[in-house]
Amino acid sequence: MAVLTPSPKTAFVDAAGEPLVGGQLYTYIAGTTTLQATYTDATAATANTNPIILDSRGEASVWLGGAIYKFVLKDADGALIWTVDYISAPTAAVSPVLSGNVTIDSNTSSPALTITQTGTGAALKVQDSADPDITPFLIDATGQVGIGTATPVSALEIASPGVFTGAWAYLPTGTAMMFVQTAAPTGWTKSTTHDNKALRVVSGAASSGGTTGFTSVFTSRTITTANMPSHTHTLTDPGHTHIIAVNNIGTGGGAGAFLGGASTTTTQSGTTGITIANAGSGTAMDFAVQYVDVIIATKD
Repeated sequence: MAVLTPSPKTAFVDAAGEPLVGGQLYTYIAGTTTLQATYTDATAATANTNPIILDSRGEASVWLGGAIYKFVLKDADGALIWTVDYISAPTAAVSPVLSGNVTIDSNTSSPALTITQTGTGAALKVQDSADPDITPFLIDATGQVGIGTATPVSALEIASPGVFTGAWAYLPTGTAMMFVQTAAPTGWTKSTTHDNKALRVVSGAASSGGTTGFTSVFTSRTITTANMPSHTHTLTDPGHTHIIAVNNIGTGGGAGAFLGGASTTTTQSGTTGITIANAGSGTAMDFAVQYVDVIIATKD
C-alpha cells in the first residue's frame, strides 16, 4: 500500500498568490477560542509561538498533537483571511486521526484489531483531553499494561489509589476478608472483634473459641512443678544380705588362750538407703513460633 507524501512545510499565500510573509496562524481547541499548542518538530518537546509567525516564504513548521484544532489565519497586519475548524492530522503515514465515534465490525476468526509495534513507543495509548496525557491507559511496546500511568513497570500496574471496581466492587456488603496491612483498604472496615488469635480450618460452621491469647501460648517458658500432673514413682529394692566377719580372739588368756581361741562369722540382713533426685534442669523451652499479623475487614 502506498500513501501520498504529506507536505513537509505548511505554506500560505495571500490573495495575489504571493507568500504570506509575516502572516499569523492562530491555533485553538476545536470549536473554541482557547489557544492550543502546536510543535516545532515530531518530538513535541518545543511548542510553537501562538500565533505562529510565517517566515519569508510564508511557511512554518507546524506539528500537531493528537487533539483536534481550529486554525485562524491572519495577515501581518492582523486582518482575518480565513478560519477552519475541526482540523486533525495523521499520527503516521497510514494511520489518520479519526474524530467522532469509530466502530470496528468484524466477523472473522482473526482478531478484529491487531497492533504491531516494532519500535520502542507504546502499542496503544488512550488519553483524555490533555496532550500528552501523563495518566493514560497504555500498553507499552513489551505488552505491559498501565492504568493511570504512562510507564508501567510490571505486567499490570494501576496507579494509586488503585481502587478496584467490577467484580471486586460487587462483593456483598459484610463480606469478611483478611489483609496483611494495618488499616483496611478503601471501601472496607477493620473488624476489632478478634485480636491475638490463631486461625482454625473447619469443614462445618465457622465460629470462634478458646481462652488464651496466641502470644501467651506461644512464648518462651520453663515447665514448673505446678504445670505437672499428679503422678507416682515406683522403686523396687530387691532383698540382699550383708556378710560381716567378726574376730572373737580374746586378749587376756595368755598363750594357751590365744592358741585355743576361735573366730566366728556373723550374718546380718539389712537394707541400703536409696536417694532419688526429682529436680529438673529448669531450662526454658522456646515456643515463640514465628507469625505474620493480619487484619479482618468487612466490605462496606
